[in-house]
Amino acid sequence: MLPVKASVTVVDSGFHAMGDINWDGIIDSRDKDLMQAAWRSKPGDPNWNPDADLNGDGVVGLDDLGTLGRNLGKDAPMFTTPSKVEVSSGKCVVMGNYKAQKLRREFTAGTRVAFVFTALGMFGRVVIIPI
Repeated sequence: MLPVKASVTVVDSGFHAMGDINWDGIIDSRDKDLMQAAWRSKPGDPNWNPDADLNGDGVVGLDDLGTLGRNLGKDAPMFTTPSKVEVSSGKCVVMGNYKAQKLRREFTAGTRVAFVFTALGMFGRVVIIPI
């Protein structure tokens, strides 16, 4: 197996709440489309998408749209290799470099985290909920 240079984008619930509805690390038109599909919905509605309810008030509405609009075009931090992910009981730690800085992010049990891997121009996505 050949070593492959890759990067890892870490999307946590804080970045998700800024408007990254599909948890891919980029707030873009795909997120806007998902919000539009869930517009004015609430739990129990056929078009309800809890990920589009950014403020958690139980309705996909103007506050959610405003949040997404203010953050459109933003990206989550991308760790470049070498990156390290350590998972232990109740904790997940990601270490790597981001814009020439050493960066360490720690997530505790119950935190929803999406890891988006990029290598050789291809994307892969893993959603992890540490326990």
